[in-house]
Amino acid sequence: MTPGPEELYLHIRVIVGIILSLGVAKLLTGIGSIIEHPKRFGWSWVHMNWVLWAFVSIVTFWWWEFGLGWVSGWTLASYMFVIVYCALYFMIATLLFPRDVDGFGSYENYLIQRRAWFFGLIAIITLMDLVDTSIKGKGHWAMLGAAYPIHVAALLLIAGLGIWRSSKNAQLLLSLFAVIYQVIYVVVEYFTPAWQ
Repeated sequence: MTPGPEELYLHIRVIVGIILSLGVAKLLTGIGSIIEHPKRFGWSWVHMNWVLWAFVSIVTFWWWEFGLGWVSGWTLASYMFVIVYCALYFMIATLLFPRDVDGFGSYENYLIQRRAWFFGLIAIITLMDLVDTSIKGKGHWAMLGAAYPIHVAALLLIAGLGIWRSSKNAQLLLSLFAVIYQVIYVVVEYFTPAWQ
């Protein structure tokens, strides 16, 4: 017997939940390590702003992947796409809290040194969101409205500036803007689920 869309979605939802929960766990464990050993890992606004941005991004992405329940024509390609998309969020969390920062002195220095990877992942995730939105259908595109293309452009601009600018002041301003923007976007655009 071939599984129906509901069974397929349940299967996909499980793997999405596993991967994204690993990302959330990585962020929370990293925060715990800073609390336990603040001098060893260093604490900075730049780093913590990006941790907050990543947490909000992962949690809201997880929330809106509920929209995958609307998809009826699942293929192996769309299934693999969603897994890779989720894995990129886990990679963001891993870059924020690497296993070893001994050669860098702090998480902030590590992040600035590896900024091309970090911001490159943000850009890739942003572009993949366009595909994810397409998978969810025209109705989902329409529901997102005019704010969605602005959101995509803003995140791509943040990613480009983040790769380009290495100074701590520039990185601080960028991280502050990203967190404030992300929180406002989530509250304004996504406070009420579309499926109600």
